[in-house]
Amino acid sequence: MDRHIVCVQIPSFGIALARAGNASLRDRPVAMAPVHTPRALVQEVSHEAFHEGVEPGVSVELARRICPGLRLVPPDSSRLWTAHRELQRTILSLAPSWESIRPGSLFLDLTGTARLLGAPIDTAARLGRELIHRQGWNSVIGLAGNKLVSQLAATTLERPPQVFSIHHGSEQPFLAPLPPTVLPGLDRTQASQVLRRLDDLNLRTLGSIAAVSIAHLESAFGATAGFLHNWALGIDPSPVRQPIEQPAIERSIGLDPDEVDDQLLLGRLYRLLEHVCATLRQQRRVCRRLSLAIRYSDHHEQAAQQRLDRGTFWETDLQPVLTSLFTRCFRRRIRLQRMTLRVDRLGSPAEQLSLFAESESLAQPAHHRLSLALDRIRTKFGERAVAWGKTLR
Repeated sequence: MDRHIVCVQIPSFGIALARAGNASLRDRPVAMAPVHTPRALVQEVSHEAFHEGVEPGVSVELARRICPGLRLVPPDSSRLWTAHRELQRTILSLAPSWESIRPGSLFLDLTGTARLLGAPIDTAARLGRELIHRQGWNSVIGLAGNKLVSQLAATTLERPPQVFSIHHGSEQPFLAPLPPTVLPGLDRTQASQVLRRLDDLNLRTLGSIAAVSIAHLESAFGATAGFLHNWALGIDPSPVRQPIEQPAIERSIGLDPDEVDDQLLLGRLYRLLEHVCATLRQQRRVCRRLSLAIRYSDHHEQAAQQRLDRGTFWETDLQPVLTSLFTRCFRRRIRLQRMTLRVDRLGSPAEQLSLFAESESLAQPAHHRLSLALDRIRTKFGERAVAWGKTLR
């Protein structure tokens, strides 16, 4: 059975999200970059900005000189990953198997779905229409017999929305005029060396690489020769790997106005930790890893995580770890916009039950009994019924 692999890409995903929420950015040159300094580097550019001469990697100052009408939007990784999860939910009804590439890009395996969903090309087109109607995202979609060719088909499309289908047996003619720099499978540590050697040998297209025998390629590239030869011929047997979802609990807090006071920020974090621990106790699960991510006012983001020696759902066990993570993250004296707390590697607690029910509560440490008492009060009278003083500053 022939494989049918779809590569869905939303070009300049961060800019597409900004445009979906701000109509004034549409059809205008837009770049994504930190806005706190002109020395910051541009991360993404819109189609309009690219045709004005702005490219990713240039400084904001140079980008403004090249395109005086350039509009800047700050990066926001939290919004990016939230939207990527929404994209994943959108494709669930269309593809039994899918794999994430990066935020805004996915592989879909439509092999064997023709009787249920229709022809793969029709399914891909329907997905493109749904992304426009539901979220307002224009996408480029490549359809081919493997991941490599479908990704290159989507990448070669200049402006969304478009669908490009490469029929089985047409892979090599499609790839022949493309330069080897487009290959997504090159290891970053080896890419520069391989590309430099290809240029030295005057192998500047995938078609010229395909014309060289494997024996000659091996003398120049060693173990990489086999991969290069297969990629140049459009051969890629790698499967679409379904991601393994790990259970996690995540809580965020936005600071309005932005805040820089350590004690106040720690108080807010401890309040988040209480919410997370109460949820863990309610679900009868313990966590074995704690993560903290902070976002500064200048849109710089910092994250840290720490694995725990044993699973726990008690605040007294996690507060010292959280304080250490905060100290590791908060190194700049710049106000914070948002803090995100996450616990994962969840599992069932290992508990020793008491033989006598009346003495079970007394066998627990005092701080554990206090946490359980606070849980009962908040469940009965609301979250604001009682709080620690250090969380209210």
